Amino acid sequence: MTEQHTPAQQTGNDEAVLRIVADVLKVPHVALTDSFYDFGGTSLQAMRICARLGKELGVRISPEVLFDSDTLADVISATEA
Repeated sequence: MTEQHTPAQQTGNDEAVLRIVADVLKVPHVALTDSFYDFGGTSLQAMRICARLGKELGVRISPEVLFDSDTLADVISATEA
């Protein structure tokens, strides 16, 4: 887990995805460089995140994206593809 926020290029979905992930994982914040695994993410949480992304952003990604992505920045890229 990253204590500092690493500067990165912001995209349209960054804030929303990070907010949703943090909310579902019940942590104060997450960073682009964090991994879903850094927080001990479960398959149920992955499904909840994907459902919220669909509802709030209108994007469809599978839970596998969370499991296969090295960082949350990679997950965000998948929401914009």
